[in-house]
Amino acid sequence: MNVPRSLYFATFTLTASIGVVFGLIASLQDDLGFANTALGLIAGASFFAGFAGQLWLAPLADRGKTKSLLIGAVIAAALGTIWFAMAVSVWELIAARVLTGLGFGAFIPAARAVVADIDPSRAGERLGRLAATETSGFVTGPVIGAVLNEIWGLDAPFIFLSIVLIGMLPGLTRINLSVEKTFPKGSRLIAARTILNRREAVGAILLGAAMFFPAGMYEAIWARFMEDLGASTLFVGISLTMYGIPFAFTASMAGKFTDRIGPWKAAGFGVSIIIPMTFIYGFLTSPWLLMGLAMVEAVGQGVGAPACQAAMVKATDESERATGQGMVGAAGTFGAGIAALIAAPLYAGPGPEITFIIVAIVVLILSSLAMKLSGFKFSQPINEVLPHG
Repeated sequence: MNVPRSLYFATFTLTASIGVVFGLIASLQDDLGFANTALGLIAGASFFAGFAGQLWLAPLADRGKTKSLLIGAVIAAALGTIWFAMAVSVWELIAARVLTGLGFGAFIPAARAVVADIDPSRAGERLGRLAATETSGFVTGPVIGAVLNEIWGLDAPFIFLSIVLIGMLPGLTRINLSVEKTFPKGSRLIAARTILNRREAVGAILLGAAMFFPAGMYEAIWARFMEDLGASTLFVGISLTMYGIPFAFTASMAGKFTDRIGPWKAAGFGVSIIIPMTFIYGFLTSPWLLMGLAMVEAVGQGVGAPACQAAMVKATDESERATGQGMVGAAGTFGAGIAALIAAPLYAGPGPEITFIIVAIVVLILSSLAMKLSGFKFSQPINEVLPHG
């Protein structure tokens, strides 16, 4: 059974509707006149809502509600996106991002579970393709935003993407979920507690937090940092797309690599690139150089993201897959939300150097704890990686 194309199209459009804000947030700030501290609140709202969605809504996919969850999530994201276009205050922008974040949080773990359940032995490969689609949407969104903003103004990108999201619904209703699953008994809390009793599952959760932590910083200050260095709004959008090209290419190819060598060794390779690149960013004074190093970091993210998800697949069975992916995603979005909240005041205060150094240190600490909990040692044979249970 192949992954339905409509699932990829919907994933791309949903993440584009979130990513469109990355490149326009500085222009929105100039247009509405809100303070730098509001940047973190607007960015963090989506991440914290995504955290709630992945933790409390995603497990419904393990209880036979996958299709309803996918459709409802897209509707929520479409409503949030159109509300963002009509918002005239910071609190409306925050509320709109909450709705979009809930849609993301409900949709993505369910989509990952569908992809992984089709063939768990090729989970890394398939999750890599889905991760490539996710990130392609995130980084194409800012370009869509920049182009439509230049032609029709700030509202146009959000109106356009909300219409496209609604257009995804017919395809999702036709998805045939023919994979047989044994639905778990007991509450969602019991299922989550069962997963948390496995050290390698907790390691995968911490790894998810480490991998996604920098994303919160990017949403809050990337556009502001780029424009402060002299970049235009269009260049900001292009820089995010240039980040997405190596990520998408790497993630789509790295899945097979992850299946072959194991998710923890692949994750270690990924963070070994992400940490030094993040550390360096704050010392750069050229938007061109910043974009170039971001493309290098994207290779690490492209390997690490599907590896993290594949690690959780190995730590769960088919009746827990959406719950496990939701927990990984929730940890990532919670970490990103924290990063978004602290990045804006750090950038406005101590400056970009300290901001990026702190983010790099957090990624180092979280990924090191994750590796330790997994029981994985880079010197051990691949076939000795811990199974779950």
